[in-house]
Amino acid sequence: MSTVLFRNVSAGLGAGAAAALVAVVVSLPLESPDDIRFNSATVGFTTLAIGAVNGLLWHWSMADLPVNGRYIATSLGLLIAGLAVAVGLQTQFDRAISFTVPLAIVAVLITVIATPFAAVNQGSGRWIASRRTYAALVIIAVAASLALAGQGDQESGTLTLPPPP
Repeated sequence: MSTVLFRNVSAGLGAGAAAALVAVVVSLPLESPDDIRFNSATVGFTTLAIGAVNGLLWHWSMADLPVNGRYIATSLGLLIAGLAVAVGLQTQFDRAISFTVPLAIVAVLITVIATPFAAVNQGSGRWIASRRTYAALVIIAVAASLALAGQGDQESGTLTLPPPP
């Protein structure tokens, strides 16, 4: 893997980790369609994947400046794909759109804005953040996603024994 590709993907993962932390916090008050499938862990891991994809999109756009038409167009395509997934999930789960659309917007917008700045600043040496910082951000995002995965919005109910015969 080339150094520039690695730099761009790690910048995307760092931006994705920051976005994952925000998306996990935003997901907590939202009413999940299914607490098993739509929880903080899936939100965090999906946002990290979006960050990695954004790093690849930034690399493939062959850009050195944060404002790049090709990168913005492909990132807009990523947002449209996320919204299409939300519509598809709505056919299987109630409230899928109201849960996934705000999270998709948060995840895509943060990674689209942060990835170019992270990649350009890391490459120019003007920014102190390094691959270790991105790795630490990813570890923190994964830990927060897993730790908050059990924080559902569905009632837990009470455990009782059945009545005696």
